[in-house]
Amino acid sequence: MISIGVQTWGTDVVALRRLWTAADRLGYARIAYGDGLGDFTHDGWTMLGALASLTSRARVAHAVTYAFGAAAHHPSWLAKRAVAADHLSGGRFDLRLAVGAEDIATAALWRAHDIAYPDAASRIAALEESVTVVRALWSGEAVDHQGAHYRLRGARLAPRPVQQPGPPVWVAAMGPRALGAVARCADGWEASYVTPEDFAGRWARLHALLREHGRGETSLRRSVELDVVLADGRAATEAALARFCARRRIARDHPFVASVLAGSPATVAERIAAWEAAGATDLMLGFADTPATAMLETFAARVLPRLGRPRPVSLR
Repeated sequence: MISIGVQTWGTDVVALRRLWTAADRLGYARIAYGDGLGDFTHDGWTMLGALASLTSRARVAHAVTYAFGAAAHHPSWLAKRAVAADHLSGGRFDLRLAVGAEDIATAALWRAHDIAYPDAASRIAALEESVTVVRALWSGEAVDHQGAHYRLRGARLAPRPVQQPGPPVWVAAMGPRALGAVARCADGWEASYVTPEDFAGRWARLHALLREHGRGETSLRRSVELDVVLADGRAATEAALARFCARRRIARDHPFVASVLAGSPATVAERIAAWEAAGATDLMLGFADTPATAMLETFAARVLPRLGRPRPVSLR
């Protein structure tokens, strides 16, 4: 049975509190909040503490934290902050990492803040080494590490995480080299804004890489980040998609739109089945009206039951 989570963003703290509380009460499996230097989020780690404290059921996470260098997140600080989030959530924290997008705008944003944005191969290697260091520090034992990017001498962190041996580590990855890192070091993989056919192809490549490293497919959860536009009827759906595209500043025929879960609750439920058939174990959904909760509530009431979930607790 596919697991359904919620991706959130925004800077209206009052609205975010309402959104997170609603998602938790409605039975969503995970709630994530963005991290980075963009203008559409606050500091992700600060906000994660609030998210953890306001919820009691859902797993909590970032979507996603970059881990390609000390100026982004040194692995010792990453490990320490992750332990705090794990304690604040009572053991409901997932560490979700990324190597960074391959586009000029993303690199320019980081470099504008005097943070280096190395080539993809360097970022992937740094992320994989960071995961090694973080997991070693979570053990509570003294860590000696000599790597290409980090050198630790007798480093030790306490307290240890609530989850043992540590929180699950997810890596967002799309390209072949990044998928290789997922196969070697991750507990979960996330792809973003892809069709079921595209996801199936990437999962086939990753599955082969897992076998090369002696891992079975059940050792790795597989998530897809998607946007949701709920509306009843063709005309209402087209109008809602037009508003969505205007908000995203993309054309209606942009390839990105093909991945959007758009339509009635019945249509959306049918489309979700296609991602599950393609190999996804989890979906992380961004609702088009965020930070409002109307689509979040409608999805919980009219889509989740079609996926085999019980009807959610009413917010009214």
